[in-house]
Amino acid sequence: MVPVNMMGPVVNPTLLLQKSALWLVCTIITTVPLVFGAVHPLVTGIYVCLMLVGCGGWLLLTMEPEPTSLRSAWALVPILVIAYVVLQTIPLPIGWVEVLSPARAGRMQMVNSLAGTDLRAITISDNGSAGFFRSFFLLSLLFYFFCLKRLFSRTPDAIYLVFICLVGVGLFEAFYGIVQFIKPQTGILWLPIKFRAASGTIIYKNQYASLINMLWPLAIAGFAVYFSFHEDRERRKTVFSSITGTRSVLFFGAAVLIVLAVIFSLSRGGILSMCLESLLLIVLLPFSRKKKLLILSLFFVLIIGYGTLIGFDTVFARFDSIDESGANRFDVYLLSLPMVFDHWLTGIGMGSYTLLSPLYLKGFTVNLHWDRVHNEYLEVLIELGVPMAALFFGWIGCGLYVMLRGLLSSRSFPEIDKGKIILGIAAWCGLFGFLMHGFVDFGWR
Repeated sequence: MVPVNMMGPVVNPTLLLQKSALWLVCTIITTVPLVFGAVHPLVTGIYVCLMLVGCGGWLLLTMEPEPTSLRSAWALVPILVIAYVVLQTIPLPIGWVEVLSPARAGRMQMVNSLAGTDLRAITISDNGSAGFFRSFFLLSLLFYFFCLKRLFSRTPDAIYLVFICLVGVGLFEAFYGIVQFIKPQTGILWLPIKFRAASGTIIYKNQYASLINMLWPLAIAGFAVYFSFHEDRERRKTVFSSITGTRSVLFFGAAVLIVLAVIFSLSRGGILSMCLESLLLIVLLPFSRKKKLLILSLFFVLIIGYGTLIGFDTVFARFDSIDESGANRFDVYLLSLPMVFDHWLTGIGMGSYTLLSPLYLKGFTVNLHWDRVHNEYLEVLIELGVPMAALFFGWIGCGLYVMLRGLLSSRSFPEIDKGKIILGIAAWCGLFGFLMHGFVDFGWR
């Protein structure tokens, strides 16, 4: 006799947890940009909690006997950076700080003198609370990364679902941004727009451009994947097989719309990064030169056509003012360099630039406050110090090289899913453009 389960089908707890984790990461990656880019501390705190508890909890529940990813040398660098950010917020004897960071100790001795206090233990960071919170934020991102990595290896459809979510975010933000440019009274959610520019749900248009610049290459990949299968007579069943001719056209249209949004964000750094990404895609995508030129020509004809209808004159006027604004930012870079020299070993701590900039940036309008350097590499150098920043930048550079080398070498192996290679190349180009934009703005933040 066969026992009958009167309670219905048995639910696999492991599979249920896996699906829950997948929906959690997709929810996070889809909703983060919606409320002003989640920059408010309360909103950021909610996402940090979700990633630490949700992603971290799932990682613990599905811990493998030998978690090779956690023991990887690549994972040690971000863990070391996070630990150092925490160390910057721990009070140390002022005598130690005099050796490690004489400029920081000098400021605190001046405070003791003026306020009549006797502080004997101080932090290396000038903004310890901000740095401590930032360490939790960075740790949550690390948990999110490992969670996503494990889901990709265990769930075949995970990469396609995340891909669809990202293109959807780009399409929504692009449509919203173009409507803002055409009709500025639309505003950013419930806030008015001061200047005519596309910014979607992100307050700062340069960060908006930095975000969607990572997403339009993915839409191009959705279009390119179909044609890679179309020219492959022995089309295999993959997670990208559901991309039909109609869907590929929709991906192409989404890419055109997102690129138009980058242009009408009026972010000069974003537009230049977009051009760099376009060049990289032309070079790296595994198609013939003729097909690449055909796709590129069609792509830019549509962009120029629709862009002309909306109006490129504001974009051209924006680039006409590049000399003045570029000179201002260069002055900020030069005046911020003494912070590096004064704190070269330890840095000033994460989130401390906004406190020290009035001490170093002289000659600007009195009521003008620079809370960012407008150069992520210089700001990280100031905040972490030369040794730790050099380690971090080296990690990024080596990571980009290793990823690209792996993608390019994979093209010669027919057994590897070509769709994943195309998507990987597009994602790499978007990431590279994002990192290049960091030289002239603070999109990382």
